[in-house]
Amino acid sequence: MSYSKDVQVTIFIMSKTIVNIPNFEGFYCSWLDQEIDHIARSEAEYFVEEYDLSEDKQQEIEESYCTQNYDELQVEICKTYIPHYFEAIEDEIDFELNASFESLTSPKFYNFETDRLFVEIDDIKITMLMNWIFNNKLEKLKEVIKDRFTQRDGYIPHYSNDLEAWGDVDTWDYNQLGTALLVFVDEYADFNYTLHEYVSETIHNNIYNTLSDDMQKFLDKEYDKKENKKAQLTLF
Repeated sequence: MSYSKDVQVTIFIMSKTIVNIPNFEGFYCSWLDQEIDHIARSEAEYFVEEYDLSEDKQQEIEESYCTQNYDELQVEICKTYIPHYFEAIEDEIDFELNASFESLTSPKFYNFETDRLFVEIDDIKITMLMNWIFNNKLEKLKEVIKDRFTQRDGYIPHYSNDLEAWGDVDTWDYNQLGTALLVFVDEYADFNYTLHEYVSETIHNNIYNTLSDDMQKFLDKEYDKKENKKAQLTLF
């Protein structure tokens, strides 16, 4: 049997839709910010005890965290955050959305807004999700839109507070699609320990890289000194 060398393979690339996670807490004065500070402080305390360093050095180490590669740490945190954010939603709708990190944006000033997290979801999954919402949580969606986009003192919304005015879902942008996710938010739901636990682990695994180069070199030398002492003790 012979085969042609001119065989063509067609690869289908699934198009994706960008969605904003509307209730992402951001990295300013949030539990994420507090967790980073807590782990930085704990790590500094560990190094002081491990290498018998001074209190002044502890302060220096703590202040050195997040002086470089902080954007990379934020992205790693977001990549961990996303699947655990959608886990409860997927449990309820009974299919996976497979959301992935798209981007993280930060405001110039944090007076009125915080960081915004965007994800990518396959178009077909978005269609399935919105069909599920319209079939199961339509009244809740209307309430969410009315509550979120009703004008009040100091707030002029850019969207109508009437679902009917939004038109076909195919025309919705990332803010409108993100608003739809709020139908799954339950203010009385249990604390998401799994999300917090995995985010904390991600911070712990990546925060060392946010130390300044000089501080990393210093701590690496302290580690080598301690290891050399151990090696010398084993000779006797």
